[in-house]
Amino acid sequence: MRLDKFDYNDIEELLSNTYVISDSENHAVIIDPSSEGDGLLKYLEKNKLTPVAIMLTHGHFDHIRGVNNLLKKYDVPIYIHELDKNFLQDPYLNCSLIYGTNVKIDKEPILVKDNEELHLLNDETIKVIHTPFHTVGSVCYYFINNNWLFSGDTLFRLSIGRDDLPGSIPKSKYDSLAKLKKLPKDVKIYPGHGQNTVLAAELMLNDFFRR
Repeated sequence: MRLDKFDYNDIEELLSNTYVISDSENHAVIIDPSSEGDGLLKYLEKNKLTPVAIMLTHGHFDHIRGVNNLLKKYDVPIYIHELDKNFLQDPYLNCSLIYGTNVKIDKEPILVKDNEELHLLNDETIKVIHTPFHTVGSVCYYFINNNWLFSGDTLFRLSIGRDDLPGSIPKSKYDSLAKLKKLPKDVKIYPGHGQNTVLAAELMLNDFFRR
């Protein structure tokens, strides 16, 4: 299993980390396509990868605005939690309106639920962990066999996501983080922004886990 990270450091653009995970048959899932540029398309073509899913950790525009560019070339399903479905077509909820843009995705998504298991790649089971607070439908995707967690804006290195945006539910913050505490301590965490981390380090050093 191969994991490639596209990290973006342009603060003005508010781009999130994008991840491409591919298997031995060159099938790939794309998590949170952030950029409207062609870099991701060129990467897929160069490596002869066939996308089988676009997986969204939540519906904010900085995590979804590369979706339409992918759909121009690939007819690939979109996975998002059922409670964030409306974010895809609502520029207020997905916060693009706040930043002077108008992001909408018209393709009907496949809706996921808490504890659902997805089998999209060979030799991998992907568990959906519903972690509402940053948005009502925020999820983390846990790749069980590889012990990888794609945490979106739920968990960052030494921090967590905001809970003051449209669609946020602050009261669910600590219940959601409690779910992540149950994962193996050596799980590698790949967040929506910033650097990678490990759960053991977050349990020890992240103040939000110590409250």
